[in-house]
Amino acid sequence: MKHSDSLRRKKEFRYTYRAGKSCGGRLLSLVYAKNRGTQPKIGFSVSKKIGNAVTRNRVKRRMREAVTPLIPQIRGGMNLIFIARDSIIDAPFLSIREQMLLQLTRAGLWNAEEHT
Repeated sequence: MKHSDSLRRKKEFRYTYRAGKSCGGRLLSLVYAKNRGTQPKIGFSVSKKIGNAVTRNRVKRRMREAVTPLIPQIRGGMNLIFIARDSIIDAPFLSIREQMLLQLTRAGLWNAEEHT
């Protein structure tokens, strides 16, 4: 995932939480809102309930790696925040990617016709 694809500022996160819609799953939740750009911007949120700093950073790395190949098919002009749940710690990598794809499809942000 390129650095330019990520949500970085606190006000971007605040706007997405305030103006966005959400859908939840077993491993993670998704909050999404429109932005002014043409590319999707993606952020990750991992609460202290998940574990210590090492565990939280590991979860963020796995989530970032799971979403990277999905970025070209995500509808542009959106802010996305993936929020980790407790069960993501022990989840296999492929199930994290499947859950992300499921949440994007539920939200209508997945361009399935471009995906081969």
